[in-house]
Amino acid sequence: MKEQLQFRWLGTAGIELEYRGERILIDPYLSRFPFRNALFGRPVPKQDLVARYLSPTRAILVSHPHFDHLADVPAVCREFDAAAYGSPNTSAILRAHGIPPPQIRTVQAGDRVGIGPFEIRILPGRHGRMLGMLPYAGPLPARLNPPLRLSEYRMDVMFSFQVRAADASVLVWNGPESPGVPIADALFFCPLWGARTCAAIAGAAQARIVVPVHWDDFFSPLERTLHPLIAPPGWHSPWIRRMDPVAFARSMNQLLPEVQVHIPDVFKSVYVGQGFHQRKEEH
Repeated sequence: MKEQLQFRWLGTAGIELEYRGERILIDPYLSRFPFRNALFGRPVPKQDLVARYLSPTRAILVSHPHFDHLADVPAVCREFDAAAYGSPNTSAILRAHGIPPPQIRTVQAGDRVGIGPFEIRILPGRHGRMLGMLPYAGPLPARLNPPLRLSEYRMDVMFSFQVRAADASVLVWNGPESPGVPIADALFFCPLWGARTCAAIAGAAQARIVVPVHWDDFFSPLERTLHPLIAPPGWHSPWIRRMDPVAFARSMNQLLPEVQVHIPDVFKSVYVGQGFHQRKEEH
């Protein structure tokens, strides 16, 4: 059983993948700045949470450089001497935080990366819009002086990731498009796009498991019980609503009854591969 690929959800979009004692992280964000501080201040990432909740890791994959995906990555790089892979804006923000050049790897869609036992494909992604606009997108400010404002974590491009280890694979898919989706055992997906969109992507990927992530309120600290985030406003009714992973799972089960929808518990290890079940022992 220990030879199987396993994952832990870290809250928000954060995922830890482990195989044979080797780990990589995707979008770890533990600091979860309070809303007012994030919106109006220069919040300082909490290095102590990295040491408390994470284990040594070889690398971090960053889907895009918004604060809820990137803010804690410099702390992880420092804590574990890990390399971070991301877009040009991601690399520039890491440099501004003093991360040494050997730990910064700029990638683009189409790249393939080998990290220990993990084989990774960098794939295109597409960020959701708020009232028809991309939030915090475009060139970075001329000067970056950490700690940064939320608005200084500006997105240039977004990635999806396919990660393989031995005979198992997971797909972290960011966007509503299903053409070109690679085959994977498990699909990680934000339920904001909706169950029908996810069902089309899960079908294209031939996934057996769908794991909804990035549905929790990431302005609330990890010490509290996690609850759903208010969805970004859009041209829909109701205009303001909370994400609902349970309703998402119910709709997915109706559309694809053969696919298992797993609503993850934060920090609980789950095996992927020939089987799919939660470990009895926990970190």
